[in-house]
Amino acid sequence: MAKLKESIRWIGLIVFSLIIMYYFYRNNRYNLLSLYVVIISFVPFFHSFEKKEMATRELVLIAVMTATAVVSKIIFFFTPSVNPLVSIVIISGIQFGPLFGFMVGALSPFVANMMFTQGPWTPFQMLTTGLIGVIAGSKWVKKSENNRFVISSLAVFSGILYSLLMDIWTVLSIDGIFTWTRYLTVLVPAIPFTITYMVSNAVFTNILIKPLSTKIRRVKQKYGLKN
Repeated sequence: MAKLKESIRWIGLIVFSLIIMYYFYRNNRYNLLSLYVVIISFVPFFHSFEKKEMATRELVLIAVMTATAVVSKIIFFFTPSVNPLVSIVIISGIQFGPLFGFMVGALSPFVANMMFTQGPWTPFQMLTTGLIGVIAGSKWVKKSENNRFVISSLAVFSGILYSLLMDIWTVLSIDGIFTWTRYLTVLVPAIPFTITYMVSNAVFTNILIKPLSTKIRRVKQKYGLKN
Protein backbone atom coordinates (compact mmCIF):
# COMPACT_ATOMS: atom_id res chain seq x y z
CA MET A 1 0.00 0.00 0.00
CA ALA A 2 2.84 2.35 0.90
CA LYS A 3 4.58 1.61 -2.41
CA LEU A 4 1.33 2.29 -4.29
CA LYS A 5 0.93 5.67 -2.59
CA GLU A 6 4.55 6.54 -3.37
CA SER A 7 4.08 5.53 -7.01
CA ILE A 8 0.96 7.71 -7.24
CA ARG A 9 2.87 10.66 -5.80
CA TRP A 10 5.67 10.21 -8.34
CA ILE A 11 3.22 9.91 -11.23
CA GLY A 12 1.41 13.03 -10.00
CA LEU A 13 4.69 14.92 -9.81
CA ILE A 14 5.66 13.83 -13.32
CA VAL A 15 2.28 14.81 -14.79
CA PHE A 16 2.33 18.16 -12.99
CA SER A 17 5.88 18.81 -14.17
CA LEU A 18 5.02 18.00 -17.78
CA ILE A 19 2.08 20.42 -17.66
CA ILE A 20 4.26 23.20 -16.22
CA MET A 21 7.04 22.54 -18.73
CA TYR A 22 4.58 22.51 -21.65
CA TYR A 23 3.11 25.81 -20.46
CA PHE A 24 6.54 27.45 -20.32
CA TYR A 25 7.44 25.99 -23.72
CA ARG A 26 4.26 27.15 -25.44
CA ASN A 27 4.75 30.67 -24.06
CA ASN A 28 8.44 30.79 -25.05
CA ARG A 29 9.53 31.09 -21.42
CA TYR A 30 12.64 29.04 -21.97
CA ASN A 31 14.46 30.61 -19.03
CA LEU A 32 11.69 29.54 -16.64
CA LEU A 33 11.49 26.15 -18.35
CA SER A 34 15.19 25.49 -17.86
CA LEU A 35 15.10 26.76 -14.28
CA TYR A 36 12.17 24.46 -13.48
CA VAL A 37 13.95 21.47 -15.05
CA VAL A 38 17.04 22.20 -12.94
CA ILE A 39 15.04 22.48 -9.72
CA ILE A 40 12.92 19.38 -10.37
CA SER A 41 16.07 17.36 -11.09
CA PHE A 42 17.03 17.76 -7.42
CA VAL A 43 13.93 15.86 -6.27
CA PRO A 44 15.20 12.27 -6.77
CA PHE A 45 18.47 13.02 -4.99
CA PHE A 46 16.90 14.75 -2.01
CA HIS A 47 14.26 12.01 -1.86
CA SER A 48 16.96 9.34 -1.75
CA PHE A 49 18.81 11.34 0.88
CA GLU A 50 15.65 11.63 2.97
CA LYS A 51 14.94 7.90 2.78
CA LYS A 52 18.49 6.89 3.64
CA GLU A 53 19.01 6.37 7.33
CA MET A 54 21.97 8.51 8.27
CA ALA A 55 23.65 8.86 11.62
CA THR A 56 24.15 12.35 12.99
CA ARG A 57 27.89 12.06 12.37
CA GLU A 58 27.26 11.55 8.63
CA LEU A 59 25.10 14.67 8.48
CA VAL A 60 27.79 16.55 10.35
CA LEU A 61 30.36 15.37 7.80
CA ILE A 62 28.23 16.69 4.96
CA ALA A 63 28.05 20.03 6.76
CA VAL A 64 31.81 20.00 7.40
CA MET A 65 32.71 19.20 3.78
CA THR A 66 30.25 21.82 2.54
CA ALA A 67 31.68 24.41 4.92
CA THR A 68 35.21 23.49 3.80
CA ALA A 69 34.25 24.00 0.16
CA VAL A 70 32.57 27.34 0.95
CA VAL A 71 35.52 28.63 3.00
CA SER A 72 37.91 27.63 0.23
CA LYS A 73 35.94 29.76 -2.21
CA ILE A 74 35.84 32.70 0.20
CA ILE A 75 39.62 32.53 0.64
CA PHE A 76 40.05 32.81 -3.13
CA PHE A 77 37.31 35.44 -3.57
CA PHE A 78 39.72 37.67 -5.50
CA THR A 79 40.09 35.00 -8.21
CA PRO A 80 36.53 33.76 -8.91
CA SER A 81 37.64 31.30 -11.60
CA VAL A 82 40.38 29.83 -9.39
CA ASN A 83 39.25 28.15 -6.17
CA PRO A 84 39.21 24.63 -4.65
CA LEU A 85 35.42 24.30 -4.28
CA VAL A 86 34.96 21.80 -7.13
CA SER A 87 38.04 19.86 -6.01
CA ILE A 88 36.56 19.40 -2.54
CA VAL A 89 33.29 18.24 -4.11
CA ILE A 90 35.25 15.70 -6.19
CA ILE A 91 37.09 14.39 -3.12
CA SER A 92 33.82 14.19 -1.17
CA GLY A 93 32.27 12.09 -3.92
CA ILE A 94 35.28 9.77 -4.14
CA GLN A 95 35.43 9.19 -0.39
CA PHE A 96 31.72 9.01 0.45
CA GLY A 97 29.91 8.02 -2.73
CA PRO A 98 27.59 9.68 -5.27
CA LEU A 99 24.76 10.72 -2.93
CA PHE A 100 27.14 12.38 -0.49
CA GLY A 101 29.01 13.98 -3.40
CA PHE A 102 25.78 15.35 -4.82
CA MET A 103 24.71 16.81 -1.49
CA VAL A 104 28.05 18.56 -0.93
CA GLY A 105 28.11 19.70 -4.56
CA ALA A 106 24.55 21.06 -4.48
CA LEU A 107 24.81 22.75 -1.08
CA SER A 108 28.25 24.35 -1.52
CA PRO A 109 27.38 26.97 -4.19
CA PHE A 110 24.06 27.69 -2.47
CA VAL A 111 25.78 28.49 0.83
CA ALA A 112 28.69 30.25 -0.90
CA ASN A 113 26.31 32.53 -2.80
CA MET A 114 24.90 33.70 0.52
CA MET A 115 28.30 35.31 1.04
CA PHE A 116 28.49 36.56 -2.53
CA THR A 117 25.34 36.94 -4.66
CA GLN A 118 22.27 34.72 -4.91
CA GLY A 119 20.38 34.75 -8.21
CA PRO A 120 18.54 32.60 -10.75
CA TRP A 121 21.92 31.16 -11.77
CA THR A 122 22.33 29.49 -8.35
CA PRO A 123 20.24 26.36 -9.19
CA PHE A 124 22.37 25.85 -12.33
CA GLN A 125 25.52 26.02 -10.21
CA MET A 126 23.98 23.63 -7.68
CA LEU A 127 23.01 21.12 -10.35
CA THR A 128 26.39 21.31 -12.10
CA THR A 129 28.55 20.82 -9.00
CA GLY A 130 26.07 18.22 -7.75
CA LEU A 131 26.52 16.21 -10.96
CA ILE A 132 30.29 16.50 -10.58
CA GLY A 133 29.94 15.00 -7.10
CA VAL A 134 27.84 12.14 -8.50
CA ILE A 135 30.42 11.37 -11.20
CA ALA A 136 33.26 11.50 -8.67
CA GLY A 137 31.34 9.08 -6.45
CA SER A 138 30.96 6.44 -9.17
CA LYS A 139 32.56 3.05 -8.55
CA TRP A 140 34.91 3.41 -11.51
CA VAL A 141 36.39 6.67 -10.22
CA LYS A 142 36.60 5.22 -6.70
CA LYS A 143 38.65 2.29 -8.02
CA SER A 144 40.98 4.77 -9.73
CA GLU A 145 41.40 6.97 -6.66
CA ASN A 146 45.19 6.53 -6.66
CA ASN A 147 45.52 7.03 -10.41
CA ARG A 148 46.52 10.66 -10.79
CA PHE A 149 45.83 10.61 -14.53
CA VAL A 150 42.21 9.54 -13.99
CA ILE A 151 41.69 12.02 -11.16
CA SER A 152 43.27 14.84 -13.15
CA SER A 153 41.14 13.94 -16.18
CA LEU A 154 38.02 14.06 -13.99
CA ALA A 155 39.04 17.47 -12.65
CA VAL A 156 39.64 18.78 -16.17
CA PHE A 157 36.32 17.34 -17.38
CA SER A 158 34.59 18.99 -14.42
CA GLY A 159 35.88 22.37 -15.59
CA ILE A 160 34.53 21.73 -19.09
CA LEU A 161 31.18 20.49 -17.77
CA TYR A 162 30.79 23.48 -15.49
CA SER A 163 31.45 25.91 -18.33
CA LEU A 164 29.16 24.12 -20.80
CA LEU A 165 26.19 23.98 -18.43
CA MET A 166 26.60 27.47 -16.99
CA ASP A 167 26.83 28.95 -20.49
CA ILE A 168 23.34 27.58 -21.12
CA TRP A 169 22.17 29.86 -18.33
CA THR A 170 24.20 32.74 -19.83
CA VAL A 171 22.31 32.39 -23.12
CA LEU A 172 18.92 32.08 -21.43
CA SER A 173 19.59 35.08 -19.19
CA ILE A 174 19.67 37.40 -22.23
CA ASP A 175 15.99 37.16 -23.19
CA GLY A 176 14.94 33.63 -22.26
CA ILE A 177 15.50 32.19 -25.75
CA PHE A 178 18.08 29.48 -26.44
CA THR A 179 19.64 28.94 -29.86
CA TRP A 180 22.74 26.99 -30.78
CA THR A 181 24.14 30.02 -32.60
CA ARG A 182 23.92 32.11 -29.45
CA TYR A 183 25.33 29.27 -27.41
CA LEU A 184 28.41 28.95 -29.64
CA THR A 185 28.79 32.73 -29.58
CA VAL A 186 28.95 32.59 -25.79
CA LEU A 187 31.18 29.50 -25.65
CA VAL A 188 34.01 30.91 -27.75
CA PRO A 189 34.76 34.01 -25.61
CA ALA A 190 34.45 31.78 -22.52
CA ILE A 191 37.30 29.48 -23.62
CA PRO A 192 39.95 31.27 -21.48
CA PHE A 193 37.72 30.91 -18.41
CA THR A 194 37.05 27.26 -19.25
CA ILE A 195 40.78 26.58 -19.49
CA THR A 196 41.24 28.33 -16.15
CA TYR A 197 38.57 26.09 -14.58
CA MET A 198 40.25 22.99 -16.03
CA VAL A 199 43.75 23.85 -14.84
CA SER A 200 42.55 25.13 -11.46
CA ASN A 201 40.52 21.99 -10.76
CA ALA A 202 43.40 19.70 -11.76
CA VAL A 203 45.96 21.56 -9.62
CA PHE A 204 43.81 21.84 -6.49
CA THR A 205 42.55 18.26 -6.75
CA ASN A 206 46.08 16.87 -7.02
CA ILE A 207 47.24 19.00 -4.09
CA LEU A 208 44.31 18.24 -1.78
CA ILE A 209 43.30 14.67 -2.57
CA LYS A 210 46.01 12.88 -0.59
CA PRO A 211 45.98 14.87 2.69
CA LEU A 212 42.21 15.36 2.70
CA SER A 213 41.46 11.75 1.78
CA THR A 214 43.81 10.50 4.49
CA LYS A 215 41.98 12.52 7.15
CA ILE A 216 38.58 11.43 5.81
CA ARG A 217 39.57 7.75 5.87
CA ARG A 218 40.66 8.09 9.49
CA VAL A 219 37.29 9.59 10.40
CA LYS A 220 35.44 6.86 8.48
CA GLN A 221 37.48 4.15 10.21
CA LYS A 222 36.98 5.68 13.64
CA TYR A 223 33.21 5.95 13.31
CA GLY A 224 32.64 2.90 11.10
CA LEU A 225 31.34 4.88 8.13
CA LYS A 226 30.93 3.40 4.67
CA ASN A 227 30.27 4.86 1.21
